[in-house]
Amino acid sequence: MEKLMELTGVVKEFSSSPVVRPLDGLGLTVRSGRMVAVTGVSGKGKSTLLNVMGGLLRPESGEVRYRGIDLARASAAQLDAVHRRGIGFVFQTPYLLQALAAYENLELALKMTGEKIARDRIFALLEELGLGDRAQHLPSALSAGQKRRLVLGRALLASHDLLLADEPTNDLDDTWSAKVFSLLRDFCVGEERSVVLVTHDRTYASQADEVYVLENGILHGEEAT
Repeated sequence: MEKLMELTGVVKEFSSSPVVRPLDGLGLTVRSGRMVAVTGVSGKGKSTLLNVMGGLLRPESGEVRYRGIDLARASAAQLDAVHRRGIGFVFQTPYLLQALAAYENLELALKMTGEKIARDRIFALLEELGLGDRAQHLPSALSAGQKRRLVLGRALLASHDLLLADEPTNDLDDTWSAKVFSLLRDFCVGEERSVVLVTHDRTYASQADEVYVLENGILHGEEAT
């Protein structure tokens, strides 16, 4: 399996009194075709880890290599290219363009990667996400769960090979949580793609290929079922 990302000796800290260091010499390797789950106590750095992995935050020290590019030291142009075609995000807060209808938010995901816009593909995904009758609605007319599923659809449409998902089952009932987890699993199957998933739900975490607990700034591996 190809190595998509490797973190080595990553340290991230925030100025406060005392200094907070959620990542303290952390290491992780993400290989293609794998789902990696990260769990741990709330407020201890799981979201920070995803932001560092995606190049949204720069660590104080260490390396964050995506396909050989050290995101900790990459230029703005390099990061932009990586975000367009390489690393996708499902944030804990479902960010959407409020002036665009649901289907237009998905169209934008394809435009950003330079892909041809395939309306049939977009509307088929909306149906799969239970949003077929909400395609023309603005985000303000969607429920919290519908917004979360739309954000997931946007990430799945784009041509990324590494998807970073922060609590993607928040605001979802058990049925939709299972469906979302299944879609994320399918993202990895038969492709050179991977998912790193932050979740508080140990039931879903245990179904990943690799499971880690973030504790005291480092990752501890667990057995996946």
